[in-house]
Amino acid sequence: MATFTCQVLVGQKNSYDGGIINVSHTLFLSENSIPAWTLKTTGLYGDSGESPSKVTWIPTLEHMLEDALVMIGLFVLKDEGLLKLANKFFLKPEQNYAEFYSDLTTEQRQELYQHTRKIESSHKIILTVFEGSSISKHLPALETYQNDIEVCTSVYRKEFSLWTKSFEERGAL
Repeated sequence: MATFTCQVLVGQKNSYDGGIINVSHTLFLSENSIPAWTLKTTGLYGDSGESPSKVTWIPTLEHMLEDALVMIGLFVLKDEGLLKLANKFFLKPEQNYAEFYSDLTTEQRQELYQHTRKIESSHKIILTVFEGSSISKHLPALETYQNDIEVCTSVYRKEFSLWTKSFEERGAL
């Protein structure tokens, strides 16, 4: 069973307050032997039916976070330029699964990342990064993207240890 180590909410920014409104999609990163991003429509505000309700991608280890941002550009924002590149490189109609190492060359992935960095929209992305997530080392890449982003990391953790038979705490509230 894979461990979920990151959750991403995609919705609209609220121009007057923090947070996020109209969350339309969520992404979950599962990690263990093979990492995987799963993108799902939330159904909270209705589903347009234009994109698959669930898409799973096996990302690269080097650009795991940017692979998720390409997913958002394709399946949430439906950026025309990015869709043309993806259809040219690897996407087939109704495809809801991809493996970034085997389906794309390094050059094709770089072209997708470069295009995704230029997408401007009113969407907001909120990442919740759990302790131990591989995504932690990829966070600086977010500075090159043109959208509202909020990153939430763990400040406190209390867990029961099977080894010590007691609760262990890290961080502070």
